[in-house]
Amino acid sequence: MKIERVEKVEDIDFEGLLKEGYTCFFFDFDNTLVPWKESKLEEDKRRLLIELAKRARVIVVSNGKPRKVDLPVTFIWRAGKPFSLKLWRFLKKERIDPERCVMIGDQIFTDVLTGKIFGFRVIKVEPISAKEFFGTKILRFFEKIVEGKVR
Repeated sequence: MKIERVEKVEDIDFEGLLKEGYTCFFFDFDNTLVPWKESKLEEDKRRLLIELAKRARVIVVSNGKPRKVDLPVTFIWRAGKPFSLKLWRFLKKERIDPERCVMIGDQIFTDVLTGKIFGFRVIKVEPISAKEFFGTKILRFFEKIVEGKVR
């Protein structure tokens, strides 16, 4: 499975993706946009998402609990990634073409797999912080096995 990788969200060439015809960008929240359990975006990420939302659909898809976030984009909380019925319903309701979508996230077994299941282009970023949910730490071990990084 080919996975595009960048260090952080700000390294993604959104201009190039828009020129290629991508019109919808799905972002994971925890450890992709903000450190785990936080709600406040750094100003550069906030500006990036606001500017991107002027030219494309921007949707944050999180398995986390709802939080108050000052951002004028769509949020899908408690999404149930990777097999997200909420996301599937959203795509159908909004008539979104999966071939025009990009999924951006930090985890293989949730974000990357979600993107692949739904037929999106996928970009994996490195986690913002080492602090995360216990279950995620276990999945990180298996991610290293999948990526061939366990020695």
